[in-house]
Amino acid sequence: MSILTFRKIRGFGLVEVIIATSLILVFLVSLVAAYNLYLRLSLGNVRKVQATFLAEEGIEAVKLIRDSSWNGNIVPLSVDTLYYLAFSGSSWTATTSRQLIDNIFDRTFVLSSVFRDSASDIVESGGSLDPGSRKIVVSVSWFEHGATSTKTVSTYITNLFNN
Repeated sequence: MSILTFRKIRGFGLVEVIIATSLILVFLVSLVAAYNLYLRLSLGNVRKVQATFLAEEGIEAVKLIRDSSWNGNIVPLSVDTLYYLAFSGSSWTATTSRQLIDNIFDRTFVLSSVFRDSASDIVESGGSLDPGSRKIVVSVSWFEHGATSTKTVSTYITNLFNN
């Protein structure tokens, strides 16, 4: 009877090895699949991060345009008109000519009128026109995975230097 018991234990050890190997293999395959998913998601975010930086750069570029001359650069721009930003030499300019960035991103901005109530707070409707302020909305669009994605940033600018 001791020989039969020995053979059962020996066969059981082989089953344990097969089960342990299977568990390790399932764990490793799951780990590789999770890494691939992480890699795919992180690479998919590259364009979103670039677009966000380009939108923020657009806000700063319009502020630089404003700083050089409100009356010469901001006032002549039509309200609710689509503009592009162009960097020429050492300064930014607003243009109506399309300017692709890296042949991928399309960055635009729109200026809107600002209205204030009697307490000088900005209101969406009503109030009186504030000629020394504009709302700016910068949008960055790109084509990816069969669809157009867009990041948008908005803020207000004022005639800070009375120029």
